[in-house]
Parts: sequence; structure tokens; C-alpha cells
Amino acid sequence: MTDAALTALFEHLRERTGPALLVADEHLDCAALLQLKVLPGLTVLTNRFDVAQCATQAGITSLFNDMDLTACTTRFKTISYRVSKEKAVVHHVINQAPQMLAADGELVIAGFKDEGTKTYISKAEQYLGCRAEVSRGERQLQIARFRPAHTGQPLDDRGYQDWHVIADLHGKPVFSKPGQYGWNKFDEGSRLLIECLQQQIPLPAAAPATALDLGCGYGYLSLMAAYLGVQRITACDNNAAAIASCQRNFQEHNIQGEVIADNCAHDIHHQFDLVLCNPPFHRGFDTEKSLTEQFVSSAAHHLKPGGFALFVVNQFIPLESIAAPWFKAVEVLYRDKSFKVLKLSC
Repeated sequence: MTDAALTALFEHLRERTGPALLVADEHLDCAALLQLKVLPGLTVLTNRFDVAQCATQAGITSLFNDMDLTACTTRFKTISYRVSKEKAVVHHVINQAPQMLAADGELVIAGFKDEGTKTYISKAEQYLGCRAEVSRGERQLQIARFRPAHTGQPLDDRGYQDWHVIADLHGKPVFSKPGQYGWNKFDEGSRLLIECLQQQIPLPAAAPATALDLGCGYGYLSLMAAYLGVQRITACDNNAAAIASCQRNFQEHNIQGEVIADNCAHDIHHQFDLVLCNPPFHRGFDTEKSLTEQFVSSAAHHLKPGGFALFVVNQFIPLESIAAPWFKAVEVLYRDKSFKVLKLSC
């Protein structure tokens, strides 16, 4: 683990007494979790399915949900949180902390200055009615400890727990919510992928029977594929907010299929005629090439013989070379200054 903010939180957790909650997102990986298995009274709450699985396998009490701290059945002496990439998530976590802390409990947050941590600390001081005890580390790392006195005006979390209608599709609303990437818009890359898919299946009768939406988000690719004639769709994502949103849209648009919490379809063991994917290339604030490789290899394993996958990625992602060992044919269907769409065939 190289994240200095998480390292600082781990050091603090080793020093504390009493029940503790670690609120974790994609910054935390399985290797780092192994360092925590010796800490008694620790609960990990995460919106990442793979993190929850790893915590359970390590013998750590874990809870997988959409950053709902109130689902915990105890109050904590310590709540530790490494700030997330999305501001609404950070505000949502801070807003909930007071009601989940014991009377003498403290909230500890850590992050870097260029991630907005200084502003988060200032806003949290106003909301929690106390001055933070702030320490600093490498690369402008900031660690703040709060002992709430009284709560004021909650931080703006963009209506984190509410459904937001972001568009209309075939006369029905498309729902989304904060807590997932690109939650409040139709992603341009995904739109380009669907244009290419429509060229591959110009008539509904020509549509593949089954599809896997790999990393589904709120389900845009699934919705569009269904309207193009795909009969049954399985959508999966590692993020709890995405799963909730996609399930809501499947219900609203009467999509035949299922939505599954899973890390890159690791626990999905059947194959499909079509795989659709707009893969992430960030883990937290950092770019990570191995994420694209995971999605490409998963697509290869989940395609039926004769099937194909459509991927959209940013121009700088070397998808052609990444996909070559896994597929018989790699074809660029579209390219502009920002995106490229590739067809990968078995």
C-alpha cells in the first residue's frame, strides 16, 4: 500500500481503544486490508464490493452499502475516513458521523491538499462545532481529528440519498444519484459506443440475444442495448450506488435481466453473445493501467464463441495492445481526439 493518507489512518487505528469504523472506498485494496485483521473491534464499511469481500475473507467485520453509516448497529469511539474522489460522498460521510459516534468519540479524516482536504476540514469544523486537531505529512498530506460539540448546517451532499432524473429515454425517466462516476449526465464515450453498436445491429432482429454490461454504472449501456433489441442483459458493477441506480432503471424500463454486485464479473460464470464496457482507468485519484487489463480479460472469458465486445476508452489507453493477447480480432470502429471505440472478437 502506497497511499500515505491510508497509512496515517492505519497508524491512528492501531493506537485507539474501543470500537472503530473505517469508511473505505476504492483507495483501500485487499493487500492493505490484511494489515487490519489484527485490530480488535474494527468494522469496515465500504461502497466497494471487492473491498467488502476481502475484509470478510480476512476475518474483519464488514458492511457493503452506499456509504450508509446509519446501517451500523453500534456507536463508535473512532470513525476514520480517507477522503473520496467525489465531493458529495465526502460531505455525505461527514454529515452522518456525529450520530454514529459515541459521546466521547472522534472523527478522523485524511487526504491531500490538492484533493480539497483543507476545505473539507474547514467545512467540517463549522458543521461539527469544533476545531480540528490537524497534523501534516508528506506531499501536503493532512490528517484532521474532530470531537463534535454540536452540529450546524449539514454539508451540501447534492441530495446524496435521493433519486435524480437526469434524462428522458423513450418517454421514461433515467434515474441516477451521487456516489458513482459521471452520475449526472450521459457519458460521451458511452454515447459513442452505442452509436457503434447500432451500426453493428441496424435492426432489432439482428441484435445479440444476451449481453453483459461490464461496469454498468447507472445502466446507460444496458438501457440503450435493450432498446436496440438485446433480449436479456446482465449488468454488474463494483460500486453500491451504481448497483442501486441500475436496478432502479431496469425496473423503470422493464429490462429483462439482472443487476449484480460484482468486481469485474469475477463471480459471473456464464457467457454472453455481447459484452459492453466503458472501463475505468482511475483508482481513486490515480491512473491504473491494470484496471483496463482486468476488464479486457474478463470480457474475453465471458464471451461466447463467435461473440464480440465493444469497448470505449480514452485515446491514451493502449487498448489495442492490451486486447491483442485475448482476442482473435481487434478493430477500431471510431476514433476522435478524445475517444476510441474498439470491437473485440473471439
